[in-house]
Amino acid sequence: MPMVSRSKPTNLSEIRVLFFGMTGLLSRIPLAILLNGGVNVCGVAMPGSVLPPYILPKHGRHPLTPSPPHLFLTPSPHHPGILELAAQHQLPVYPVGRLKEPEILAGITAVAPDLICVSCFNQIFPPALLALPRLGCLNVHPSRLPYFRGPSPLFWTFHEGQNETAVTVHFMDAGIDTGDIALQAGLTLPDGISGAQAEQMAAERGGRLLLEAIRLVADGRLPRHPQSEPGSYYPVPTADDFRLNGHWSARRAFNFMRGTAEWARPYPITVAGRELVLRTAVSYDHAQMLPEPLVWHGRTVSIQFNLGVLVTAVS
Repeated sequence: MPMVSRSKPTNLSEIRVLFFGMTGLLSRIPLAILLNGGVNVCGVAMPGSVLPPYILPKHGRHPLTPSPPHLFLTPSPHHPGILELAAQHQLPVYPVGRLKEPEILAGITAVAPDLICVSCFNQIFPPALLALPRLGCLNVHPSRLPYFRGPSPLFWTFHEGQNETAVTVHFMDAGIDTGDIALQAGLTLPDGISGAQAEQMAAERGGRLLLEAIRLVADGRLPRHPQSEPGSYYPVPTADDFRLNGHWSARRAFNFMRGTAEWARPYPITVAGRELVLRTAVSYDHAQMLPEPLVWHGRTVSIQFNLGVLVTAVS
């Protein structure tokens, strides 16, 4: 298994890490773990579209001008946790636009990162940015790569009825989640877990993996191996992807509805020729058999699936 090679070990604090993220748990928790682990994070890059307007560069300023950390010290709904974290550690926050723009690349070059770490970011890195840091770019992806590549892996994990998944730290390349795998750790999603709980579990596991990866980079011992299997890619979900299938097991439908409830979408299903719109999964029984496909209980309904019965609230 090939490794990142160096002439001699490097102190962890000597590696300048530029962190790319968003406002959710999959960015905030890994960043916190890196900071608590002694990583030299030299700044946080975030899409300008997710930042409060007063943080963005004023007219005439360079588009990668960092925002002063003191702007984020007062907690409020307009100050997501990652910004407060940046303020506590006096980190500059760099609002970025399109990464292909020459001025953005020039600004990141001026920051001079040795390593770029990414955990939940909404743009594909152009080749020029991938080649910029001398130690490469590492990404945290909450799936067992090469499976469930793409922007919403946890959604599709629930959709496909997978309780056993993983979190992967991989080297970034020109593809979407196709780069060499560095580290990977399994993740078991309990029945009925919410999307937020799953995201937190993945973020904590991913943050610890990323910290370990940086420590191994510093020692010149970080492994990397190609994604040898074809794997799979899934796009951003559409309304049609929330439709339930009676051929599923009741357990799969239950876990899918629980795990994706934060999307606040209806769950249509056709049962015995009748179109229903489900809202909230209440429970399931994997062994139960109903005398008919639907049994109503006021505003809830029991539905016979291919295996087991789902109890759910309807619209």
